[in-house]
Amino acid sequence: MIAQSLITNNQAANNAHIQLLFNEPECCGMSIKDLSIHAKKKTILTVDELRFPKTGVVAIMGPSGSGKSTFLKAMSELMDENLTHKGDIDITCFDATNEPTSICSHFAMVWQKPTVFPCSIYDNLKVPLRKRKVARKEWRTLMVQALNDVGLMGELDEKWDKQRAQRLSGGQQQRLSIAMGLLKDSNIFLFDEPTSALDPISTDKIENIIKKLGKEKLVLLVTHSLGQARRVSDYSAMFHNHKDQGALCEFSSSESFFKSPASSQSREFIMKETGIQ
Repeated sequence: MIAQSLITNNQAANNAHIQLLFNEPECCGMSIKDLSIHAKKKTILTVDELRFPKTGVVAIMGPSGSGKSTFLKAMSELMDENLTHKGDIDITCFDATNEPTSICSHFAMVWQKPTVFPCSIYDNLKVPLRKRKVARKEWRTLMVQALNDVGLMGELDEKWDKQRAQRLSGGQQQRLSIAMGLLKDSNIFLFDEPTSALDPISTDKIENIIKKLGKEKLVLLVTHSLGQARRVSDYSAMFHNHKDQGALCEFSSSESFFKSPASSQSREFIMKETGIQ
């Protein structure tokens, strides 16, 4: 079992008191406490307490500037250089055979813009396998399985291992990124608006993969689309701007969130996005 903490900075936290409307999942997979993110001396995001389920899709929503993407970066230790953060993240519920040197080993990140290396598909896929020190004789079998899992294998050339990753379409590159996450064997997938630049067909494929992942892993999905959140999520987290800083105001099942949002910020956001008063 593993418990790890986010880096603690020496500055005192300037946490505004935010009432968190929270319905605890039946099985806690990851807990966050007293998370605050700072740009120089200014606090830009606070999360007092949050407990995620061990599996399922969590839609992270909120207006621009409320800290959604910054929150994901804090989880994966990919903070911008000008930002500092403090707080605790506990992932003790996830078993691991080898204790990782960094908490980011438990996370697979899929960005808005596909992140593939300028080399062959094979060379892209071997990166996570090499980091895990998987025996080379197992690589191809695991690669094919991952490509099948994201529905990409049937769309590639016969000599897919030599095919250049950057020649794939945007949607295919995004699915290749997910396949790399699968080969990383991460417990938690972080998606930052993964379909915002994709066509409807590619979007549908990515959403189906996200729903499938959520049955076995924890998936955090930043999205500006309420429709997408309704389609794929089991839980919903709402961020909002509070006194010039981002803050979490609600976390609940998506069914409850869309049927009867508990916070005024959530109700206002839904009305603005849907035009329904």
